[in-house]
Amino acid sequence: MPDPFVIPPQLWFGLLCEGFEIDQRGRFNVQAVFNQVTYVRPPEATGIRPHGPLHALLVVGFTRGMGNFAVDVDLCDLDGNVLWTRPEGQWTFVLTPGAESSAVLMDRVQYWFSETGRYYYRLRLHPIGSEERIHFEVAEQPGPVVLAPGHGPGQGQ
Repeated sequence: MPDPFVIPPQLWFGLLCEGFEIDQRGRFNVQAVFNQVTYVRPPEATGIRPHGPLHALLVVGFTRGMGNFAVDVDLCDLDGNVLWTRPEGQWTFVLTPGAESSAVLMDRVQYWFSETGRYYYRLRLHPIGSEERIHFEVAEQPGPVVLAPGHGPGQGQ
């Protein structure tokens, strides 16, 4: 029977980035958010196999809930095969009305992909049993970004 005093939280955000800080006023400073890992094909003569190195921070925020929660974190391919599970075990957090009405969870993640494709981090929330996914892609690096005239930084849209 579900606990009547537990209110399921909502996923506020989930992202991969290179840096994350919270200032004294509680504002987030996120650096280099991405949803694509570059797949590298070294010259054949090097003997190094093609790979997609992921070295990042996985940052997740939950809000608008109440109770004690735990989150299992897995890395999966699109077929649902688990490639990696957070070795430190579950993230745990408490949400209450007032000052602790949201939680930000962060961990350094590293993985070397041997194939291109779409992948996701699966977050399973307990005791609710809900599941959230943070999708990203491992792909060969695209060409340079070309901005249309009048759409560059500081030029409005």
